[in-house]
Amino acid sequence: MKACILLVGLAVAALGSSLAGAQEPMMLGLGDSIGEGVQSIDANYRTQPHSYLNLLASQMGIFFPLPLITSSPAGMVGDVSQRSRLFPRIGAANLSVSGATVNSLLTARADASFEGDIDSETDLVLFPRVGSQVEIAEELHPQGIVCWIGNNDVLSAVLAYDQLDASQMTPVQQFFADFNEIADRLSSAGEFVIFGNIPDVTRVGFLVDRQDLVRFLGSDFGLAEGSYTSIVAMLLIQQDVNNSSLLQDSDYVLDSWEIDRIQQRIAVFNQIINRAASRLGIPVVDLNGLFYQLTVEPPVLFGTPLSHRFLGGIFSLDGVHPSNITHALIANAFIDTLNSYYQDDIPLISDDMLGQIFLMDPFVDKDGDGKVRGRYGAGKLETAAVLLGISGDLDERPY
Repeated sequence: MKACILLVGLAVAALGSSLAGAQEPMMLGLGDSIGEGVQSIDANYRTQPHSYLNLLASQMGIFFPLPLITSSPAGMVGDVSQRSRLFPRIGAANLSVSGATVNSLLTARADASFEGDIDSETDLVLFPRVGSQVEIAEELHPQGIVCWIGNNDVLSAVLAYDQLDASQMTPVQQFFADFNEIADRLSSAGEFVIFGNIPDVTRVGFLVDRQDLVRFLGSDFGLAEGSYTSIVAMLLIQQDVNNSSLLQDSDYVLDSWEIDRIQQRIAVFNQIINRAASRLGIPVVDLNGLFYQLTVEPPVLFGTPLSHRFLGGIFSLDGVHPSNITHALIANAFIDTLNSYYQDDIPLISDDMLGQIFLMDPFVDKDGDGKVRGRYGAGKLETAAVLLGISGDLDERPY
C-alpha cells in the first residue's frame, strides 16, 4: 500500500505543480536525459516523476513543475511525432533535455512560438519558454540551480554500437571553454548552484562482457577478456540479424585501450568541472564516486543484490538511464552535498522510503529469473522488450 501511495504522490505532486503555474519555480534543474527522466530510451509521464531532480525537489518541499510528456507505445526520446506535452502552456522547472552536452546547454535554443511549431526535444521540454537552458536560467534567476551535465560529452563513445573506437568525445579545449562559461553564467543567475561530475560511462549496463554474453546467449562468441560489446550487438546476434562473426568486427567491440582512453577523458573533464566550481565556490556532487561504489559494493535490498550489468537493477532497460532506485540514490547524493556545503538540513530519502521505491521499481529482477516487469507500452523499447523476452514478468511486484 505504501508503494502505491508513493507512486501516486509523486505523479500528483508533479501534475499539481504543473497546474499551479502562477508562480515561477524556486529551483531549476539543468542537464541531459538523466535529469529529464528518460528510462528505456523514452521520457514520459510514467518515467519523469522518478527523476532525481523531482525527488530532490520533493525532499526540499519546493514547487517544481515538470514538463510532463505523453508518449505512444512506439515513442522514444527525440521523436516529437509520437510524443507531446500534457500541459504545454506550463513552463517547467526541469529544463533538462535528452542529448544535451556542455555546448548545447549554451547553444541549443527552444524557439517554438506555438505548440504546432514544436519540432525537437528541446522545444518539447522547454516550451513555452524560449532560449537555451542557460539563457532561461538567467531570465528566471531562481534561488537555486542544480546542474548535472557532461555525460553525453563522453557517452557517445559508448553508445556508437557499430563504431566503438572511442572517437566520439568532446575535445578537451571545447569542454573547458564551454563548462567554464556555464559555471560563470549560472553562478550569476542563481543564489546557490550545485554541479554533478561525470561517472565512468564504461561501467554502464549498455556494455556487455564475455560473462554477460554467456549468461544471455550461452556463448562468449570469441569476445576477448577485458573487451566489451553492446546490448544492441547482443540482441542482433540473438535475433540472428547478424551471426556470431559480428564480434570479429572491431567496430562492434570496445577494447581495453579504448576503454582506458574514455576513462582518461572523463578524469580530465572532472578536473575541469572541479576547478571551475572551486573557483566560484560551487559544490560538486561526486557522482563518479557514487557509481563506482555501486559497482564495487552493490547494495542488497530485501535479499536482492543490485548490479550495474544489463538487467541488474541499477539501470533501466536501455542499460544507460538509471532505474527508480538509482535515481533515489542520486537524489540523496545531492542532498548530502547540499547539506554539507550550505549547512542545510534537507531530509534524506529514508531507508524505509528507499525500500518502497525498490519494491516498486520495474527494472529490478527481484525473483532472479532473468526478466523484469518493465512498463509495457511506455515507449518503443518497453513495448519491444516484452517480445524480446527481457521484460513482462508478471510475477514481479507491480509498480
